Amino acid sequence: MSKNTPKIAVVTDFDGTLMEQDVGDVLMEELGIVHAPQVMEASRLFREKKVGSLAWIEAAYPLLASRQLEVDQLLKSVHLRDGAQEFLDFCEQKEVPVTVLSDGMQYYIEQILRSQQVQVTKVIGNPITYSAAGQFQFGVQNTNPACQWCGCCKASVVKQMKEDGWLIMYIGDGSSDYYGSAFADWIFARASLANYLREEGTDYYPFETFHDILAILRANWPLYQDGTAAGRLSGRYPSACQFPVS
Repeated sequence: MSKNTPKIAVVTDFDGTLMEQDVGDVLMEELGIVHAPQVMEASRLFREKKVGSLAWIEAAYPLLASRQLEVDQLLKSVHLRDGAQEFLDFCEQKEVPVTVLSDGMQYYIEQILRSQQVQVTKVIGNPITYSAAGQFQFGVQNTNPACQWCGCCKASVVKQMKEDGWLIMYIGDGSSDYYGSAFADWIFARASLANYLREEGTDYYPFETFHDILAILRANWPLYQDGTAAGRLSGRYPSACQFPVS
């Protein structure tokens, strides 16, 4: 790769994107955590857009503290979205790094990737895990002092990658991905992310499986390499995102 060739990186959400299921939702529903009073209240406030995902995560995830065995059992029931492995193989062949960027629990992401023998370049999520001794450890990824809306500040991650000189292909499906895709060059969207982008008139590529994404990339790869592929965005900045003033 010459010094003048843009560097392309993929950033993909995990729950409901790389995975067919929203793994966090599966855990919360199957283990009955969604019915805990504090979680129900956090869910109501989240739906009303009075709080972000951080408040919900703080209410819900500590309730997994003593339930590692049940969590591990449920993780056996989930699977990758159709075409995901082929997509990751394509990225490896093209020397495109893939970052999994999630507002979910780091433990289940790493467990699933390991058990299904999936390799990515980097995993960024909320540091919620169980130690080797089975002790529950809770934390969030968000180190953005100007905004504590999300547990994982996806916008900060992608913003920094852009500042480091990467062209970003963002793949997502949910509300946190609306913020995460804010600084992306191209967006592949489904579900609620696609609805948000359509409502605001932002270009995106719709997809349901990774075969849909691969078909677009294979047909237009030279255009992505030189940064001229259709649908490239610039200047999008969600008003809800706040960053420290330098």
